[in-house]
Amino acid sequence: MADTQRPTEEDVFDLQIGLGQSCVAIEDQHFFDIAGYLELGKLLSPSQVQQARAQLQTARAEKDDQIEQWIHIIEAGGVLEDAMALTAVQPYLQEFIWGNQYRLVGSRASLQPSRGQQRLKQGGRADKRRYARYRCTGEGQFRCLMMSLYIALEPLDLGVVPGSHKAEFPHPYADIPLEQIPPLRWLELAPGAGVLFTESLAYAVGDYPSERRWLAYHYGPSYMVDWPGCEPSDRLLQRVASDALKKHLVLAPYYHPEDAQKKRSR
Repeated sequence: MADTQRPTEEDVFDLQIGLGQSCVAIEDQHFFDIAGYLELGKLLSPSQVQQARAQLQTARAEKDDQIEQWIHIIEAGGVLEDAMALTAVQPYLQEFIWGNQYRLVGSRASLQPSRGQQRLKQGGRADKRRYARYRCTGEGQFRCLMMSLYIALEPLDLGVVPGSHKAEFPHPYADIPLEQIPPLRWLELAPGAGVLFTESLAYAVGDYPSERRWLAYHYGPSYMVDWPGCEPSDRLLQRVASDALKKHLVLAPYYHPEDAQKKRSR
């Protein structure tokens, strides 16, 4: 593990103090709890969208013209790196995951041509992906596992089933076209717009005639490990060392490092 990624006792203390310091509106907390997602509006400017498209086009030319998904996009720097640490998004991650004890566990970009609709993800307790669990305590404190941020680079239709993150039953829509699923709601994202949701939500990307290009950033509690292939390189760690928020997001996974629970006063 690179020294620039290893969390120090001071780092851990700074991360833990975020608990109970929410600045998220109660309306947003309530909507997220009952729906499982939040539309965040415009996150990237038109020029940033253009830069991100250019980065994806370059990657496609360099890697493989047939590539459909690019994993670990933050290594490319530029907008693809900056978008992981948007200040408009961080308060929601702090609120919904675990105070300041959250980290980026993966990033990717979709480069695929339209090939029909995706199938609706399961969501709820029937979802076998244990890392996707939604949690909220009786005291109104969120403890979600994986949270996903989608940012559209082209017009993007994301179908969601509001409230499905709390479902106790498997959904019966595995082989049904999305348009025929009664509880499904379409979120229409313009280029640069984003949506944040718990991975425990049932969702799917809709179909459209052009290429589907969007960015996806996946966050989890501080102990959640990186996706395979998404471990930050030494070059990336050195590049973000002077940026407190980015450095925070790529700290190595930890739960209770030695002396992490030591009480202090400030």
